[in-house]
Amino acid sequence: MSTLGIVALDAADYRLARDWNCDNLLLENHRELETFAYSNRYPNTVEVWTSAATGAHPEDHGLLSTGEHQDWRNPLLEYASKVAPYVLPKDVRVAIGTRLRGDNDDDGAGMAMRQTSHSHLFEPEGRVVRWWPGVTPGEHVSETWHWFNLASNGELSDAELWRRLYGNAGVELGWLQGMAQAEVAVAGIHMHVLDAAGHTFASHPDRLRDVYERVDAMVGSLRDRVGDLLIVSDHGMQVEWIDGDDEPGLHSWRALASTTLSEPPESVYDIRDWVDERADKGRDADRRAVMDTTEEQLRELGYLE
Repeated sequence: MSTLGIVALDAADYRLARDWNCDNLLLENHRELETFAYSNRYPNTVEVWTSAATGAHPEDHGLLSTGEHQDWRNPLLEYASKVAPYVLPKDVRVAIGTRLRGDNDDDGAGMAMRQTSHSHLFEPEGRVVRWWPGVTPGEHVSETWHWFNLASNGELSDAELWRRLYGNAGVELGWLQGMAQAEVAVAGIHMHVLDAAGHTFASHPDRLRDVYERVDAMVGSLRDRVGDLLIVSDHGMQVEWIDGDDEPGLHSWRALASTTLSEPPESVYDIRDWVDERADKGRDADRRAVMDTTEEQLRELGYLE
């Protein structure tokens, strides 16, 4: 069975991908994807990705860019975070939060992104998703924001920051390849590395192009390992060298959609229906695990209690 793999490539800019001939980001069929802004002037990661998964407006799926985007996993810290906005300015809260998490926040364990209760495209049997903002805890996004705070404070070098970001990108794409080998009907993954690069290198075309080309090569590894692909972004990134980009480093409207199938979705609101129309409906969802090792042997090995 062929898996439909979805790469939610945060901040992949259609204009930049075309200018730099990123053929793996721009698959056989591609177009600029219509996106939206609701709470702010420009598209927002939390609002748009949740709408992409649900097909619903932010007022309906309930995740807005106003207020806090993350929750502490520790109940006491979470309670304190509810009180802090009334007594501390945001920059002070960020500084305290960064100090509390330190540099040992493995897999985003300290904080998690908020999730919608709205139905979404990954709920049917045979579909899986990891790290998608709005429908999962999004640990990698929480990690990225935390690492940027550490880097801005001089607690993390530029080289170490990018080792971590590329490391996460490899884990994300590796997971998608693994799900294709498991022959799931639909597998979705979110990647945050281009968003980090766009905010960092909006005035440095050579540095930003290098990241695009590296990510393009990494995504290219999927083409022979995942049946069909859909790549979408929530927004692009304004840069210094494009006329009309008045605020480099802020989000642009140049989101992209590309696919190995025909006719990419036209709008972020169309993604859920687009996937539903193309996902394999005939999958046997009740294939059970078969083990040659006995239960007694598994207990001896420590796999069972």
